[in-house]
Amino acid sequence: MTTSKTPKCILLVDDDPDDIFLHQIVIQESGVPTQAIVAENGEVAWRYFDSYKEDSFQKPDIIFLDINMPRIDGFEFLSLFKTLSPDFRKDIKVVILSTSSNPYDQEKATSILPGLAYHTKPLTQKLFLSLMNETSSLSNA
Repeated sequence: MTTSKTPKCILLVDDDPDDIFLHQIVIQESGVPTQAIVAENGEVAWRYFDSYKEDSFQKPDIIFLDINMPRIDGFEFLSLFKTLSPDFRKDIKVVILSTSSNPYDQEKATSILPGLAYHTKPLTQKLFLSLMNETSSLSNA
């Protein structure tokens, strides 16, 4: 795989432990040296971004975001994420990974944050490697 920027940190935002487990395996077995951080819902993910001034904060290069979650769902998270400064989020690629293939959900997500990628679960090795290759040329600024 040849990219100008290999993602160092991935944020998995999903409330399904089975999906998280599968996605972590796909990432691990891809051979891409990256760290996966897990947030069980949008609220936990948003709290993670609240810690961006701390030394321990790792800015994710990619966010894999589920839509249907308790507390703060994917759409609400996208709205909150959009409030971050464009300079801060310009290098973060947001990828919706959802069981929903409803065009309305895709339209709603892209109306909140244009330029995001939308895919149905599960994350596969082929999709993951394809997204890694796109990361250096795409952004959600």
